[in-house]
Amino acid sequence: MERRSRVEGSRLGLRIRTRSRNSRPPVRRASLVVLALPILLAAQPSYTTYDTFEEVLRSSGARYPAVIRVSAPNAGGKPAYTGFFFYQCLQFDASGRYLLAMRVSFQNRLVEATDRAEIGVIDRNDRFRWTKIGESTAWNWQQGARLQWRPGSNEIVWNDRSDDGKHYVCRVHDFRTGRKRTLPRPIYDLSPDGSTALTHDFERMKHRGTDYVGIDDKFKDQLAPRDTGIWKMNMSTGSVRLLLSLDQMAAIVYPKGRPASGSLYFFREGWNPSGTRFVAFVKDPPNNLFEAYSVNADGADIRYLYRNPSHHSWRDDDHIIDFGKHSPPGGGPPHGGYFSFEDDGSGKAQGLLWTVDYDGHNTYVPNTENNWIISDTYNLNGFQYLFLYHVPTNRFVPLAKLKCTAGEGIHRVDLHPRLSRDGKIVSIDATHEGMGRQMYVMDISHIIDNPPGRGSR
Repeated sequence: MERRSRVEGSRLGLRIRTRSRNSRPPVRRASLVVLALPILLAAQPSYTTYDTFEEVLRSSGARYPAVIRVSAPNAGGKPAYTGFFFYQCLQFDASGRYLLAMRVSFQNRLVEATDRAEIGVIDRNDRFRWTKIGESTAWNWQQGARLQWRPGSNEIVWNDRSDDGKHYVCRVHDFRTGRKRTLPRPIYDLSPDGSTALTHDFERMKHRGTDYVGIDDKFKDQLAPRDTGIWKMNMSTGSVRLLLSLDQMAAIVYPKGRPASGSLYFFREGWNPSGTRFVAFVKDPPNNLFEAYSVNADGADIRYLYRNPSHHSWRDDDHIIDFGKHSPPGGGPPHGGYFSFEDDGSGKAQGLLWTVDYDGHNTYVPNTENNWIISDTYNLNGFQYLFLYHVPTNRFVPLAKLKCTAGEGIHRVDLHPRLSRDGKIVSIDATHEGMGRQMYVMDISHIIDNPPGRGSR
């Protein structure tokens, strides 16, 4: 018997019917959410839901939102490759009209110190018009130049090399006035209120194509120097102080004694929602160390989170999710999945959202009370997948299955999904059109506004 559920829409008094696509075994568990709108309104597209991630990969009969390119592959009459290059930074302005992007003129080779990237803004309301606002010689294939909007302001920030080429800096551009200024250190993650930035030495970071070129690491022969580590910079004044040195971190990660050689460095930082604590990834590849810790905003109260971090997302101030292979809650052999951890220093997984062997770039969708997670996959048999996960019903909503035409390794092009601040528009980098890295958007408001009901299984 066909099963269906009814949910009252939050706007316009809409009634949503969720029913299974059919009862045949191959797709028995897939369902379409169909919106029944008043007759005077155009019908919204339906969407597909699945019980398991494996069904997302099979994508039998899936309906996807439209994917719209917003970049020009031949800007100025020559090849142009445009993207945001990473995720979990504010790409959209508060209105959702303007998107930040970086444009380069080559692909599939190493970045050289003389390579310049254009920094610009794309206007969604003016035929995706591109406006250049600056340049950068401090960027990489996997994380770009850390381009982002500064929260609580009209300022756009990105990393660059100083005019004399001797150190890395942060460029600041006021989108409203055009005023420009330069801060003395590069940035990694901005606090939720935009007042401060966390940063580390990009010249020391050597994680698979995330380093900057052109400036040597002056501490390269030291395992854990005491004069560098995680820095905190005031985004208004540019004042900087060292929060946590690599020497301090070494005492924590090597409690039984330090190895004779190696290269300890911080790889990523990320504030929790209130800006009271942040996650820090610490690596020492020669000694096979890769761990995640949480740190208080003043650099104290350091707590162990988990081993082999990948792509974290804070659910709230006290819980974080990440993909990895861990023992599930309650014990048992480690296996792959998206796990949640409490910031309590135990280092043990407190929850398992879903089991999967494929890593991705996950983010809680804003303004959904953490009911939705968006994520993607790497290249799986020639395709990259973009999907939503609805936490209350444990349902997957496929958003895209895109052919991957990019290279491998550090030259790959990950989707790295980013969201508008209201959670209704997704932006991705992709190569499915065969024109190298280009940038695309899709509207997911009809899904977010009309989630699947518990009876839709």
